[in-house]
Amino acid sequence: MNKSVLIAGAAVVALVLWMLSGQLGSDDQPAIEKTAETTTEPERAKTLMKVQTRQQSAQQVTREIVIQGQVEPLKVMYLRAETGGSIELLPFTKGQRIAKGEVIAELSADNRLANLAVAKANQVQAQNEYTAANKLRKQGLQSQTAFNTAAAKLESANAQVQAAELEIGDTVLRAPFDALIDNLDVEVGDFIDRGGRIATLIDNSKLLITGSVPQKNILDVKTGSQASATLITGEALNGTVRYISSMADTATRSFNIEVVIDNPPASTMSGVSAELSIPVETINAHLISPAILALDDDGTLGVKAVNDNNEVIFHAVTVVKTESDGAWVTGIPDNVTLITLGQGFVNPGEQVQPVAETNDLES
Repeated sequence: MNKSVLIAGAAVVALVLWMLSGQLGSDDQPAIEKTAETTTEPERAKTLMKVQTRQQSAQQVTREIVIQGQVEPLKVMYLRAETGGSIELLPFTKGQRIAKGEVIAELSADNRLANLAVAKANQVQAQNEYTAANKLRKQGLQSQTAFNTAAAKLESANAQVQAAELEIGDTVLRAPFDALIDNLDVEVGDFIDRGGRIATLIDNSKLLITGSVPQKNILDVKTGSQASATLITGEALNGTVRYISSMADTATRSFNIEVVIDNPPASTMSGVSAELSIPVETINAHLISPAILALDDDGTLGVKAVNDNNEVIFHAVTVVKTESDGAWVTGIPDNVTLITLGQGFVNPGEQVQPVAETNDLES
């Protein structure tokens, strides 16, 4: 046999044996395919968007209705003169407290004492005439008509005495309740007419905080509900809802309410602004930073989170309360993995590579 033919045949046999050895050495796939698989998996992970996440659990928080209000005294009264005359006495000055029944002002009596003396003299005369007429009537010496005239004259004289005494009594003005004299409108020597203002009296033994509740929240407010107020001065007060208007303001569609504050500090000023908070219910909510809030395609406010498959999901939220360090929201599961950084670069349904916010996002 030709030597070159033998060499060629041996080469063909060696090539076939080499190809057979490769197939027999593989399990399910060619070795070259296995190598490609193991190298592309890490590369695929590197292509996923990294987002910073935080695992968070809901907490119980009280939902409140918060409105703006104003502090008012329990009662304001403008003390007015019951009769005209000159101011003779002002025992107190504005800013002082006065007890019920104490004299605030006295007017000059003028001719009132003389009028009372005349009225009493007429009363004595009328009484004597009545007594005589009655005696004669019983003896049959006086007609009934004459007796009735004497009786009417006595009644008129009694009324004149009462009127004169009331007129003198009206010259002394007394406090109708324990009060603070907020202002005095007269000075000693001033002449004042009937109905003229003498003083402004304030009863601030209790305070009222008035405000308006929007119509969408009015059913959550009940008479007797507890409320708290933070005044613009920084003072914090607690009170009770005592009044709710039964008719809405036609312009604002809101209902007026009053919260009464019992035993307020003496330093509390009326007329200042206040933020009124009325607790409604206790619910589970999450405290989040406003920075992680996002909008979906429909403009719904919410947050983005990742599920167990590292897929982005969107939760619509409702803000129930705001604080200096964030907002309390509902609409999120009690236990959730929130996206805290990178949420603007990923969309719901997209798979991401979550990185706990304690780790370095760039690693």
